[in-house]
Amino acid sequence: MMPLIKQWNAWLTNLMQPPIYLLVLRLTTILLLLHGIDHWVWTMLPEKVLALAMLVYSPLIRNRWSWLGMSLCLVVNNLWHWSRLVNHEYLYTYWVLVCAIAVWSRTPKQVLRWNARWLIGLCFLFATLWKFLGGEYLDGSFLHLTFLLDSRLAMGAVLFGGLDLATLADNRQIFETMQASAAVLDPQQLATTPRMAVASVVLSYWTILIEGLVSASFLLPIRWLYQKRDWLLFLFVLTTYTVIPVLGFGALLMVMGFIQSKSNSVARLYLGLLISMPLWMPLPQGLFWVIQNIILG
Repeated sequence: MMPLIKQWNAWLTNLMQPPIYLLVLRLTTILLLLHGIDHWVWTMLPEKVLALAMLVYSPLIRNRWSWLGMSLCLVVNNLWHWSRLVNHEYLYTYWVLVCAIAVWSRTPKQVLRWNARWLIGLCFLFATLWKFLGGEYLDGSFLHLTFLLDSRLAMGAVLFGGLDLATLADNRQIFETMQASAAVLDPQQLATTPRMAVASVVLSYWTILIEGLVSASFLLPIRWLYQKRDWLLFLFVLTTYTVIPVLGFGALLMVMGFIQSKSNSVARLYLGLLISMPLWMPLPQGLFWVIQNIILG
């Protein structure tokens, strides 16, 4: 086991050879090539072709016009599909704009590092503010309804709320029927449990707490809190994305966290979590579905 760990650390250290900003640009390009494949639209083709070209022909990675072109592709897509995009699609665009500014500057690493810290902090700040302003998070109703209807949260609904898969499937069928008839959903029509209601409130406030702490640690000039920023971000990613596997968002947070980190050991941890994310992120849900199939089968 120890030789494998040593080889892993040596490999990560080799990846982090300077100039480090080029590694960040390559990782960003890989994410641009892979993200959005679950909701493909043809207007994404130019950015995918450009990302592939940048990976195949390495000089394009540091080419200013390549990143300017990529920025234009993402901005156009954001404007064209603004009503259908999830939040982290916009964060990708902001980060690509940062990459474009970096390659045009004389200090690309510093540009990436400074903007990564502020983008992470502001992203979590606005996420926290939205939860307070919306109100649905404060009483747990948003997360409660999401647990009952979103198939990605089936594991949480079963483990935290004591629901069963058949009940959750019935809930989704009711919702789809009401959508088809343009009827207004009445939450009272959905089956739930008192345990699910309590768990939704607890998890809602945990989400507000951890997102608020991540935001404060990245934005506020409080030394002891700032020094804990990376560990708070790790805690958020591990507790959130093992329950809700959103690879695109988690991977981008790891890339931005990696470049803003000032500790080599912490940077290696960011890189290790990023590279192993396709393995550890879906693992809990994969085990859950295997166990459920064994029980039900």
